[in-house]
Amino acid sequence: MRIIFSMKYSAPIWRGRTARKRNSYQYEPVEVYCRLRPLDDPNEPTCVKVLSDSVVQLLPGENAIARNGQLKEYQYTFQHVFDETASQKAVFDNTALPLVEDLISGKNGLLFTYGITGSGKTFTMTGSAQDQGILPRCLDVLFNSIGQLQTKKYVFKPDRMNGFEVQTEADAMMDRQRKEIMPNLTTPSKTSLQRPESGDVERLMDPTVVDTVEDDNNYAVFVSYIEIYNNYVYDLLEELPYNAITGYKPPQTKILRTDSGDNMYVHNCTEIEVKQPQDAIDVFYKGQRRRKVAHTTLNAESSRSHSVFNIRLVQAPLDDRGEEVIQDSNRLCVSQLSLVDLAGSERTNRTKNSGDRLKEAGNINQSLMVLRNCLEILRENQKLGAAKLVPYRDSRLTHLFKTYFDGDGKVRMIVCVNPKSIEYEETIHVMKFAEMTQEVLITKSEENNKFDLGLTPGRRRMHQEQLERQQQEVLPTLPAALPLVEFLVGPPFPILELVNPTDDTTIRNIIQCLNERMRRKQEMALDYERSCSTFREQLVEFEKSYGSMKSRVMDLEEKTSRQEKESSRLEAKNKNLERKLNELSRQLKDAEKENQLLNLQVQDKTWKIQVEKNSKDKLRMDFRNRLQLNNEVWEKNLEKAKRQFEIEAGTQLEERDRKLELLRDLVNDEMVTTPRSRSRIAPQPTPKPRTYTTPSARSETDMASIASSAGGWSARSAAVTPGRAGNTRVQSRATSRIAAAKSIPNLNQVGTTPTPSVTSRARQPVVNPRYHRRSKSSGSAETWLEHKPADSISTNTLFQPHMTKKKSVSKLDVKDTKSASKYVLTHQEQDSSDELVTKLIKGDVVPTTSGGASVIFNDVEKLNHVSPGSRKRRSPTQPIYDPELQWTDTEDRCSVALEGHKRSRTTKL
Repeated sequence: MRIIFSMKYSAPIWRGRTARKRNSYQYEPVEVYCRLRPLDDPNEPTCVKVLSDSVVQLLPGENAIARNGQLKEYQYTFQHVFDETASQKAVFDNTALPLVEDLISGKNGLLFTYGITGSGKTFTMTGSAQDQGILPRCLDVLFNSIGQLQTKKYVFKPDRMNGFEVQTEADAMMDRQRKEIMPNLTTPSKTSLQRPESGDVERLMDPTVVDTVEDDNNYAVFVSYIEIYNNYVYDLLEELPYNAITGYKPPQTKILRTDSGDNMYVHNCTEIEVKQPQDAIDVFYKGQRRRKVAHTTLNAESSRSHSVFNIRLVQAPLDDRGEEVIQDSNRLCVSQLSLVDLAGSERTNRTKNSGDRLKEAGNINQSLMVLRNCLEILRENQKLGAAKLVPYRDSRLTHLFKTYFDGDGKVRMIVCVNPKSIEYEETIHVMKFAEMTQEVLITKSEENNKFDLGLTPGRRRMHQEQLERQQQEVLPTLPAALPLVEFLVGPPFPILELVNPTDDTTIRNIIQCLNERMRRKQEMALDYERSCSTFREQLVEFEKSYGSMKSRVMDLEEKTSRQEKESSRLEAKNKNLERKLNELSRQLKDAEKENQLLNLQVQDKTWKIQVEKNSKDKLRMDFRNRLQLNNEVWEKNLEKAKRQFEIEAGTQLEERDRKLELLRDLVNDEMVTTPRSRSRIAPQPTPKPRTYTTPSARSETDMASIASSAGGWSARSAAVTPGRAGNTRVQSRATSRIAAAKSIPNLNQVGTTPTPSVTSRARQPVVNPRYHRRSKSSGSAETWLEHKPADSISTNTLFQPHMTKKKSVSKLDVKDTKSASKYVLTHQEQDSSDELVTKLIKGDVVPTTSGGASVIFNDVEKLNHVSPGSRKRRSPTQPIYDPELQWTDTEDRCSVALEGHKRSRTTKL
């Protein structure tokens, strides 16, 4: 089984008003990456095997539960697979670095980690001081790229409605003094003196720099940190009020709102402006200390909530002079990158949680289930064109991400997997979620010249160069410095204290010092006049040379300006070429992604075609099976109808034969009673005899036995009971044979063949020689042993077997066979039409050498007792003509004797 994952996510959480527009409705799949956690024990069995950079194989362990009676190995394809040896740097470069580039370009992005508890999600997101995770590296790369292009603090100010305002430099300075300088003049609090956790160990920064930064924009970075705990939203950076008695008050839950652009955000969420990555890391660890973590059976520090760290980048273009930001809030572009650390799914039977931990696990699993349901409905709406309502509001997590799923930026997911074999069942559910997510498509948004204001590009650089030129402006050359002269007025004054009025020495010393000082003063005045005249001459000479120098400077400045214009033109051209190159590169990437999307659609179409083909084949096979079953049913029904038709036809033929026998009896009776009328009948040619088979399926053996036993029957018509309602049909032609025997003349009396008259021909019946034999039960010299069960039913029929000497027994004994030479066994049963059938099984009794006797059976007579049924006459106006049923002779027509009352026969016929 091969499952392909190719997934892309896009969504900001608390984004403000942006300057970009959606001008196309292209789609891109969600990108999914897989990372395997290193094992603590390398010898421990695993359930995941890396086959390539994008394919992993899931192997069932020894304790795995068999599905459908068998264990299967599954293969899953990701955008990229990071094995146990992959570094944090490699994971960041492949997953998060493109999102940072999009953040600087004004696009939104969402990156979240998903997996079971203890699979390494938090470590992938945060890492350690010496091996930074995705979050610190994103901050490092962001500030490395915009470090010199940031505005002063509080120039961009949040408006508490998911947007920003622009302030002047003076207003920003006032805010800085009020919020930063004035609080520091007071005694610092205990909390302000605490050292942040991130500063305990010096961390290694990521030196990556993104070179796609707009130089004519000013940037500001804002961060916020929230958590979703038990389906409630809490601000981890909110300053909690402190009471000396009760301590810190518990945090208040936040509500979700929609801004003017239908973007979901957390109302009154704290956003802090940071100017360097270390400030953002300190803010993160400040919120991390307040996040809900607990000790469980599977993880010592298990996250009990979903955390969302949001980085918002605000940028605005400079004015035409390149000095300050344009004072227009509509020109701001707010992009954001949301880094989400989802709590791991848990099973109670493994974690053994109870109390608060059990409630937390239930809320975590419920929110993840709602996330999965939302993605499934999105996929169904996209693939089947349905319009089902996506239940975003069932969970705070999905409600907060509603803007992302509707399509605004990129979305990426990192599936963290614990390769231990005991985690096989949990890992299957994680893989199924990733398999389903890769089929969700996110609307791709295009940028539409968000900062094209018609201003000159490179304004910032030109302003900086102008400042440098002003500082290095060429000044007039001053004359050479005069030689340093030690200007001393004279010798120092002597001691001026007079001890004695007559002390002349002190007075002379003073006079001498003053004279010397006067002399030196006059010399200095002469020297000053000479220096002034010299300086005056040099100044006049400099003024003369300054005119020519000024003209040269003007020429040089003009030449320099021309060169600068040419350089600016070339730089602008180069920049345009670079932009075109970047645009072509972006189009190439879009084409590749679109090609990938088309390939996925082709695979989906192929899969649908195959499914449709399989369903059609299945329907075709089902139709064939049903057709075969219908044919079998029709064959059975036809066979049943055939048997029913044969039964009905046999019943009709039997009824016809019965009527013919009745007609034969009447005809024979009339021929006997009125010989004169019959003598007038002209002789008819004897037709070819025909044989008719009745529906009772008589065998030739039965017919032969009936014919042979006809002689042993006596015509006892007087014994007919007057009150019988029906007639008895005996399957024998004894009556016809007796009548034929009476009508045949005795040829042996005269010795000549008499000439038959008309009367004799008419009376003479045609006898079938096949059945013209006497019954074996007749004979005066034979002694019959009749074996009749005690429960036998007496038929009281007209024709009975004639046995002159017989002995009837109900239980056979050896002594009864000594005096008998013939044996007959009477057996009665009921046929399929509920009529009584009597069978006479006959045989010869042969004595044996041991003194006993044995019976050799040689004949079976079968007597059918049937009801004659209805004997209605046919209307004379509707004659029935059938060449096959033309009359020939009574003997050929009637094969059974029929007894009953004369009155009833006459009435029926």
